[in-house]
Amino acid sequence: MQAYSQLLLQQADCLQRTHFLRGSLQLLKTARHGLHKQQRCRQLCLSVSSKAGHGKPKLVGMGGCGLDMLAQVATFPEPDTKSRTEQMETQGGGNAGNALTSAARLGLSRPALITKIGSDSVGDQILAELEGDGVDVSHVLRAPNAPSPFTYIIVDREGGTRTCIHTPGEPLSQEEMTEEKVEAALAGATLIYFDGRLTEAALVVARAAKAKGIKVLVEAERLRPNLEALLAEADYVFTSAKYPQECTGESCLADALIGLMGALPKAEWVLTTLGKRGSVLLQREAQPADGCREAELQAVLDELLTAAQAEAESHEQPGCTSKSGVHIRAGAVKSSEGPLTLLCTTPAEGQNAAAMELAKASAAAAAASANADSSNAAAYSRQEASSPRQPATSFCATVTVSTAASLPSDAVQDTTGAGDAYLGAILHSLSTGLKLEKAMRLAAVVAACKCTALGSRPGLPRHVDIHDQLLR
Repeated sequence: MQAYSQLLLQQADCLQRTHFLRGSLQLLKTARHGLHKQQRCRQLCLSVSSKAGHGKPKLVGMGGCGLDMLAQVATFPEPDTKSRTEQMETQGGGNAGNALTSAARLGLSRPALITKIGSDSVGDQILAELEGDGVDVSHVLRAPNAPSPFTYIIVDREGGTRTCIHTPGEPLSQEEMTEEKVEAALAGATLIYFDGRLTEAALVVARAAKAKGIKVLVEAERLRPNLEALLAEADYVFTSAKYPQECTGESCLADALIGLMGALPKAEWVLTTLGKRGSVLLQREAQPADGCREAELQAVLDELLTAAQAEAESHEQPGCTSKSGVHIRAGAVKSSEGPLTLLCTTPAEGQNAAAMELAKASAAAAAASANADSSNAAAYSRQEASSPRQPATSFCATVTVSTAASLPSDAVQDTTGAGDAYLGAILHSLSTGLKLEKAMRLAAVVAACKCTALGSRPGLPRHVDIHDQLLR
């Protein structure tokens, strides 16, 4: 298997993209004939079980989908050196594809995907894998005579990091999202999710969804052109740990969360993942007649996280068991006692507008560079200039924190797609009516289980793997 993997890596430096992908897939198919049989059997079972829910989709997702080629190495290679892979995997990837797969494996019937891939054999494999997991791909567009998106991912086993090198496919334009296609995709939907990519086309779909009364969830993983406009349409906002500070220029995460939610008055809540520390949720509340108690958000977070961690360590919380036999314990959830008027650590009069603008510009430049779009860095930054924050009374919110799920440190194989797995569980919960506080515990378990295998999808649990208590 290692010989095949080494050959693939050598070919990557000298063969053209399409030829390399087709060759890679053929080699992997030959080397993994037995595994392929198992996967086909699993796909057949899933296809049969999903027939009962073959009606109109209730959840629609729009965003990135592609092929991931993962190479696990002992340590990340130094420049101008040679390394040998310990493990090699080729599988479907992309935020939207991963999140919908996560939701489908938890039992959600036929979530539908809107994206665009190529007309090549790689695209065929992408669709087959999604269909096998119960995702509706009837709204996927295919570009004629064009390759599908793919990503090289180097997983550093000892360092616990993963480095992604992405090659995009042909973009999905807003002109391609005709009224007929949008109507067909949104038929019967009650929730639509956007992963923050394809923003111009996504805006067309988001506004149509809002007009129909469909709830909109927008993911903000990193700075992207037009993402600010898409977020303005969101009922629900899901972010990475870094995004709030990158978009606001705030040096403190708590202050950045206040700034982000204050700038999105339509958003009912903002949910931010914190990696090993867990996640934090701000839920907007109606202003009580007697007002909300004032509290500094950073202090509230510190208090709640400490209490939640203590509870998680002192009580055995049921979670799930991974395919590799790893037992995962659920974390704990704590909420503030009623809604709060949230205060920043740094008062408005102490803000340094120039420093905030510099931080925003630096983050935008880094995002543009990572996207091979350095000449367009201005489009990655919020358009409005930094200014003193809105008054503290602009909104009241309930604060909820969830600790991460617990598993042995040596059981963590790869964190690629952990955020997608978490979001998939949130989407499943929103679609099935599970309360957000419970959804956060479930999502943490799903994300942890995903990390027990290489890649974004092999470690994703199924409904039967999860303890019943987490699903109700």
